[in-house]
Amino acid sequence: MTWTETHDRYRLLNEAEETLRSDPTCSLPWSPAYAAVFGTPDRLAQTLRHRWRTRFQAQLDPALPPADYEANFADLLADLAPLMGRIGTHEFREELAEVSS
Repeated sequence: MTWTETHDRYRLLNEAEETLRSDPTCSLPWSPAYAAVFGTPDRLAQTLRHRWRTRFQAQLDPALPPADYEANFADLLADLAPLMGRIGTHEFREELAEVSS
C-alpha cells in the first residue's frame, strides 16, 4: 500500500467515524470513495470494528484498581458501543469483555 493509499484509507476511516458520531440516526456511511478503498460495506465495518477494538484495548489499563478499571471499561463501552451497534456489530460488549479479561 502506498503512502497516498494509506493516507486516503485513514482519511476515510476518520470521516466515517465522524459521520457516525455526529449523526446518531446514521448507519454505516457509504459512497464511491469508500467502495474504491474498502471494496464492500462489510470491509469498511470490519475495519472500523478493528480500529475501535484496538483503541479500546490500548486505553484499558489492566494495572488500574478494580473499581477504576470497571469505570474505565464502562466509559469506553459507552463511547464505542453505540457506534458499533449502528454498523451492525451488536456483540461488541461481549467481545470487549473477552478482550479485557
